Amino acid sequence: MKLLAVLVNYGDEQLSYLEQVVAALKRFKKYEVTVIVQSNIPLEIEGVDIVNVVVLNNYQLLPLTCRKEIWKRKDEYDVFIYGENDHLFLEKHVDKHIEYSSFLPENRIPGLIQYENDGGDFYYVGYHSHFDWDYDSVEIHNGKKFAYFSNTHQATFILTKKQLEKVGNTINFEKLIRYKPFYLYNNFANSIRKKFKKPIVEPFRYSLKCKVNTDVYDFGGMKKVICISEFEDNRIHHLPNLYIEGLKGRRKLNSDEDRMRFALQKMLKN
Repeated sequence: MKLLAVLVNYGDEQLSYLEQVVAALKRFKKYEVTVIVQSNIPLEIEGVDIVNVVVLNNYQLLPLTCRKEIWKRKDEYDVFIYGENDHLFLEKHVDKHIEYSSFLPENRIPGLIQYENDGGDFYYVGYHSHFDWDYDSVEIHNGKKFAYFSNTHQATFILTKKQLEKVGNTINFEKLIRYKPFYLYNNFANSIRKKFKKPIVEPFRYSLKCKVNTDVYDFGGMKKVICISEFEDNRIHHLPNLYIEGLKGRRKLNSDEDRMRFALQKMLKN
């Protein structure tokens, strides 16, 4: 199968992570992998097939150029990956995505969840603030259990050609979705509204960079679900491990392994 991976890079601070990500992609054995990097600076990294140096007034929109590059090449590949330069794709991520997509309903799409690891425990950077699992969302498909996690951001996406076409028929794949009132589109907001018996009208805002992947999951016509019965296969490593200690201004997040383990046990039991 032909696989296109389009990665975003800004500056030279994280080039060591980009090198790891590209090397891992090029080690895939079942896929013919092409790697394109959208960058604001020239790059010479082994394994990168194309570097597109992009000049923008607002570099928060640099990740969006990855979606444009994917859409331009939608007829040339079977599987498509978007990723930030510090998220480590493994071949099993693609294997599992294709496997799950073969039996999930067409209005479901398999996703990943980010983690950091300091050599000991795992930390889940998206599992903070009000974000949580929807404990009533557990579904069984082909003997495997899936559930919905309210933070759809994972700094990446994987799409089959069929899924890419479905998203592209639902939204303009080359543009970001304009924000809508929180209560109009977010299931988690609706649950909060019912609990407190009042409307939530503030928009729930992912950053422009985050929306490059969250738009796909929130507006692309498919509900993102994560396979919880094979949870370890569906985690993706955020290589810098910045959130564990709150380095470089990142807020230290309450997302430890015990909290995740308890949530998974609860859902799998139910």
